[in-house]
Amino acid sequence: MKRKNLAPLDNESDDPIVINGLNNSFGTNVIHENLDLTVKRGQVLGIVGGSGSGKTVLLNSILGLQKPTSGDIRIFGHKLYEGSEERTRQIKAKTGVLFQSGALFSTLSVVENIMTPIMEFTRLSRTEARAIALMKMSLAGLPLRAAELAPSELSGGMIKRTALARALALDAQLLFLDEPTAGLDPIGAAAFDTLIRELADSLDLTVFMITHDLDSLYAICDEIAVLAERHVVEKGTVEVLEKSTHPWIHEYFHGPRGRLKA
Repeated sequence: MKRKNLAPLDNESDDPIVINGLNNSFGTNVIHENLDLTVKRGQVLGIVGGSGSGKTVLLNSILGLQKPTSGDIRIFGHKLYEGSEERTRQIKAKTGVLFQSGALFSTLSVVENIMTPIMEFTRLSRTEARAIALMKMSLAGLPLRAAELAPSELSGGMIKRTALARALALDAQLLFLDEPTAGLDPIGAAAFDTLIRELADSLDLTVFMITHDLDSLYAICDEIAVLAERHVVEKGTVEVLEKSTHPWIHEYFHGPRGRLKA
């Protein structure tokens, strides 16, 4: 059977992520209700919200890991959950994910972890895939001597950088970060923030980042979307949100651990 030609996946006029009327429920527990969100091309967007606000469920819905109850999610202009398997594969090949724990394969070395998506989505030889993986290690600030180390031999910062290199292995255009600085000391977190911003600028990445880290929001985010009351209650720059009168947002920026005085 002849394979059907697909329209180009990406289009300069398409925002990488557009969500309209998203609803997510687990039984009687409603997580999202009529949630709308657009992520612009080349933007670093921070996602914040209190515990139970549905940040992880939203991420899983966008990644195709949690089918929403209803609503429309478009990635690169194409509807998620409605396309062919080949279209879904195309979308996955253009996205990279860094999970909070790193989610490295414990039985594989650093370089083998980074090679995994290359071997899955391309027809390159192992030698070619390894060469690309080593390049991605350098891009993520990993020393090449770490290539044969096991995940158990890595520091927290090196685990994050390995996971980042794997997320970028296929030249992703859309990068998802789940609490990227969690578990890092302040110096390591600041260095990782700088790396993300530099990569976003140099590679023209669109970044969707869930975080609780105020320093990250101030350092690298173009805009911030706040999840509360089952949807995005406000979206804007740090300067805009600092002036918000919404109770949760005001407490977040002006509270005991905020940067601003109440």
